[in-house]
This record gives sequence, C-alpha cells and structure tokens, in this order.
Amino acid sequence: MECLGRTGLLNPGVNANLKHVAIVGADFVPSSLPPATRIRFFAKHLPDFGWEPIVLTTKPEYYDWSIDTENECLLPESLEVIRTKALASSWTHKVGVGDIGMRSLWHHWRILKQLCRQRRIDLILIPVPPYVPMILGRMAHERFGIPYVIDYIDPWVSEYYWTVPRGQRPPKWPLAYALARLLEPYAVKKVGHITGVSKGTTDSVVRRYRRLKDADATEIPYGAETGDFHYLRRHPRKNVIFDSGDGALHLSSVGACIPAMYPAARALFQAIRLGIKRNPALFCRLQVHFVGTSYASKGGLPQALAAIAREASVEQQVSERRQRVSYLDSLQVMMDSHALILLGSKEPHYTASKVFPYILAKRPLLAIFHEASNVVTTLRQLGCGHVVTFGAQRSAADGISEICNCLEEILTSPRSQSQVMRQETAEAISTKGMAARLAKALDKALSQQDYY
Repeated sequence: MECLGRTGLLNPGVNANLKHVAIVGADFVPSSLPPATRIRFFAKHLPDFGWEPIVLTTKPEYYDWSIDTENECLLPESLEVIRTKALASSWTHKVGVGDIGMRSLWHHWRILKQLCRQRRIDLILIPVPPYVPMILGRMAHERFGIPYVIDYIDPWVSEYYWTVPRGQRPPKWPLAYALARLLEPYAVKKVGHITGVSKGTTDSVVRRYRRLKDADATEIPYGAETGDFHYLRRHPRKNVIFDSGDGALHLSSVGACIPAMYPAARALFQAIRLGIKRNPALFCRLQVHFVGTSYASKGGLPQALAAIAREASVEQQVSERRQRVSYLDSLQVMMDSHALILLGSKEPHYTASKVFPYILAKRPLLAIFHEASNVVTTLRQLGCGHVVTFGAQRSAADGISEICNCLEEILTSPRSQSQVMRQETAEAISTKGMAARLAKALDKALSQQDYY
C-alpha cells in the first residue's frame, strides 16, 4: 500500500495512555510553507498534553513548490507520518485545479477511513489552508461519529477582494469565493470547536454561523520554537539574500506581502526617503530586503514592492525577492539582519506568524500594524521592538515621521538586541504553550461529542 509512515502503515502500536488525534494536512514537512510549519509545531508538543498525533499528508513529490529535506531533521523521531499520493498537477492544471488539498482529497479520505476503522482515533484536526479538506472532518463525523476541529490559519470566506480594484484580484477569485460559500457551511455545521491564529480570524467564522458561540472558538497564534534556532546555530546556512559583512545596514522582512499591506509599505518607504534627507550618512547605508513576498516558488513575477519603492525614490535602498525561501533559510536571514520589519494589513484580524521567530532572532524590530491586530498587543506586552499603528482614525501615512524616528534609533542601535522576558511569558508564547491551548480545545470538543 502507498502510505508508509515512520512507524509503518496504519500502525496500531501507538501509546494507549494518550488520546489520539489524526491531523489532516495536505501540506507538511519537508515543505516550508506556514501550514506545514504550524502542524509540525503542534505535533511536536501535543504528547506533553495527553494527545498522540498522527499526521496524514501528501508525498512531497506532489508539491508544486520547492521543499527543503533538512526540515525533516526538525521532526520528532516518534511522530507517525502517513503520506499518500495525489492527483498530478501536470494534468489537473489543465482544468484549472492546482490546489494540493483538492488534488489529495480522495486519497486522504480513503486512508482516513482506514484509520478510523482500524485504529483508535479520538478526534480529527484539520488545519486550513488548503481549505477544501475541512469537509473530511464532517464526512468522518457522519460516517464514524468522531468529533473534529478546524484550525484556521487564514479565513476562507472573505469579502476583501470584492473591495479592491479588479486588477488586484486573483484570477480565480470569484470561483474560489463561490466554493468557500458552498463548502464551508457544510464543513462547519457539525464542527466540535474552531481554533485560529487570531481572535479576529475565529470571530469572522463565529459570526457567520448561528450555531457557533464565542465559547466554541479558541485563539492560538503560531508561537515561537526555540529548538529551531538552536538547530540552526549548530548547523548554520549560507545567507541566500545578502552578505552580512559588507558594511551595509541590512533590514529584512520575510514573508508574503499582499495588496492590503501596501499602505504600510508606502509609509515605510516615505519614511526612508525622509531619513535620507535628515541623515544621509546613516540612511544611505540602509538596505531593506523583502523576501518571499508571494507564495510562488519560482521567479519571473512582477515586483510590486520594488515598484512602490521607485515611487518614493528609494529604489536603491530596497530589494524584493518574490519567490519564497525555505523555512531554515528564512531564519538565517533573520539572524543575519541588523533589524527586522513587520508590515501589517488594513484588515484588523490580520496576524503575522513570523512575529514569534522575529522575537527569537533577537534583532531590533519595527512593526507597522493595524491598531486592532493581536501583533500590536503581543509586542507591547513583551516590550519588544518599536510599534507604529494605523487604523480608522489614523492612516499609515500619518505615521511617516514616527517611522523615520524609529528607523534612526534602530539603525544606530547594536545589531544584537536581547529580548528579556520572564520565564512564564516566554513559555506562554512558545509553540509548547500554543499546543497546550490546542489540547484544551481538543479536550473540549471531545467532551461535547454527544451534543454534535
């Protein structure tokens, strides 16, 4: 059969003293994308809180993006991973389907049924995106009576792209929106609990469905995994973006940048232009690197941020690499930078998974974010970095002078900036702390299964 895991096909020899959760994630290690990383974080620490995870995923050769096999060194040796085939994208693209969740759906349903029949599966967890696999939770619940939890990394149903010019909408947006409106109600109807990376994300789901209450949702940010930094310090990588010893002051932003973030980017570039006028000797040494601004793994894409930088006449200070780099490469870029930059979205619910590794990288930090985002709350509670906010009463452009002042302070500060946190605070933002939150949500869903 096709799905050999670390401990064998549908291996019954799991720890009988723990509850067992099947995590369905079409995207997983050795992928470096956020869904793969989030599942790894959960799977590493759930056994500490009474849950034995089994990850059901796809064989890496079916991914349409580059992978990093070294990511597998970050997996716990005891973790059982079952990998299936998927429909080949070489022909599904001909009918407009590239999504790995859709291409692996039938294969995952076939194996999930075997798991539910042959093993003790107490609960099913489905992190999204990819989104379509969330229907597998409902299907398994109907067939086997097993409760399920959906974990939202991003909202599926969103009105955002209806508010932007047609040219800024993804080509398949109307079809994707219709699919979300059709399938999410089916998937959520019997869900045992909702989790998400921010309260704004879970609130948007709760508001859409009358059967859901606030108590049915739990906010679980990504958290910070110290073990990954320890690994990288023992096994350093070559920086694929810049030479940290060239005398320049390198500031980096690692991660996707969508159109809703462009106002924050424009404010940043105008602040750099102001800084060049005020203190050219300092600001002309500045090099700002945007890395992985799209979800594409290949080059040849238009550089939107570079174009915005040209509008502000700071194109000599700004570079953009649209294609993503691997997870470990991204951490290396963070550690080699003089400082780090976080750009926020116009959408208040937006959170940034990279805020936690940014903190662990121990570099000066500038965040330009919506005042209602939990990123602002997190950074202020921890006393980390400089935070410039915008919102309904204050645009990002209103903060240009403040951003410039923050940049000047950052550029004249030492490259290494130790973040001093109380032990209980560090534990609260750790991936282990986030797994503890998830375990409580799973326990709650399990205890209420008769109701659903």
